[in-house]
Amino acid sequence: MRGRWRSAAILATALALSVGVARAAEDDHDLGVEDLLPDDSPLLADFRVALDELVARARPDGGWEFSTLPGERVHPHTYPLRMAERIASPFGLADWDIVVVRSPGTPSAVLTLLRGYRDLGDERYLETAQRAGDLLVALQLSTGGWYSEMPVRGRGPVWWFGWTSLHTTIDDDVTPGAIRALLALWRATRQDAYRDAAERGIAFLLEQQLPTGAWPLGARPRWKQRLWRSYEDRSTLNDGATTQTIVTLLMAGDLLGRPELEKAARRGGDWIVRSQHAPPQSGWAQQYESDGTPAPARRYERVALASWETRYAMEALLALADATGDKKYCAPVLAAARWLASTPIAPGCWARFYALETNTPLYFNERREAVGTPSEAHQPYDWTGDFGIPQFLARLLGGQPSGVELAERAPGDPGPCPNPSAAPFDPRTAHDPRHVIAWAGRLANAVEPPPPPPEACRVSSGR
Repeated sequence: MRGRWRSAAILATALALSVGVARAAEDDHDLGVEDLLPDDSPLLADFRVALDELVARARPDGGWEFSTLPGERVHPHTYPLRMAERIASPFGLADWDIVVVRSPGTPSAVLTLLRGYRDLGDERYLETAQRAGDLLVALQLSTGGWYSEMPVRGRGPVWWFGWTSLHTTIDDDVTPGAIRALLALWRATRQDAYRDAAERGIAFLLEQQLPTGAWPLGARPRWKQRLWRSYEDRSTLNDGATTQTIVTLLMAGDLLGRPELEKAARRGGDWIVRSQHAPPQSGWAQQYESDGTPAPARRYERVALASWETRYAMEALLALADATGDKKYCAPVLAAARWLASTPIAPGCWARFYALETNTPLYFNERREAVGTPSEAHQPYDWTGDFGIPQFLARLLGGQPSGVELAERAPGDPGPCPNPSAAPFDPRTAHDPRHVIAWAGRLANAVEPPPPPPEACRVSSGR
């Protein structure tokens, strides 16, 4: 027992030094925004500026697009849309907008605007969120899910996309995030269309749960899966596929009074617990074979432990511990915290990948070759970042953010490594709407931080 307390004390000291966390009063998370922040708070003012920018940058018919230069079309990122652009552009028919669903994207913006409406009471925030929610309902695929980017005209999808899209996206918080956004809109407005669309999305997620309990990156047609297997079909933590699904099912189960959703979430959490690597490297890989061994994915995603995906796994386990009261989900979180606290490549900065056994940071090029630096590796890719790890470790200590720097990040926001010489982010001059969405979400978490984890899951609990 003495060794356990000594280990907890060492970890708490390491985490406190790495994140600069301030202890919070036990009951602070029960207070409203009006109790925590005065009306003239600079933080609240910054939050309002970011929300106003979200309103200003939204499409008139709802949703948000990728970044583009004035007078240029948005550049699509996925193969189906790139192919459509190549076919239609010579005839002047590529006249659709491309709405981004992958996080931080349209669902993230909806969730943040609803928090702004609740906290600040500005009707514009609710109206903008509703227009985006109406678009999400219109864009829902026949499968019940959504794709990472979707072509739209006005308030609905282009005619060809529904029957040419052969993939539904789970990772990058696409379908899970859309479901949470629609459930939040239903809670705010009680409009049945939002709940009905969310229920269809939930049915899709339940259908896609793998025998392991995990979820794949997305849903490919069964005939494609029979013709050839893909890394996209594996049990995966990559880009939050399984973990954001767990968080979404827990939210939906509580809000809709459906206990079977918690059972599905627990199956996913039990898979996460089984898949954790042995100590002292108590992290997780991006994806796994059916026998539980780590597996590669894209050419530049070889077998390794992944810091960002480890943080996602820890968040899902904390959500399960909080929802179920089951302490078995705490021990893996604390073990993973010890690993993450020992692996930064610089203060507040982690590599995405670490070698099994040696903990060496890994970077890969398109030829599956390990290279020495992130700049030599495949681009674009988030090879390094803070990955929300300092913020998450701060919450494990039962603390609260001391400003935006320690506010938790939205899914899909990797966060850069600390750079003291970098200019402060200004949403009014930022070019990319997704950066504004991520910033607004972070401010929302600074204004009203998530509650601390259950006592059994905190570093200070002595576990």
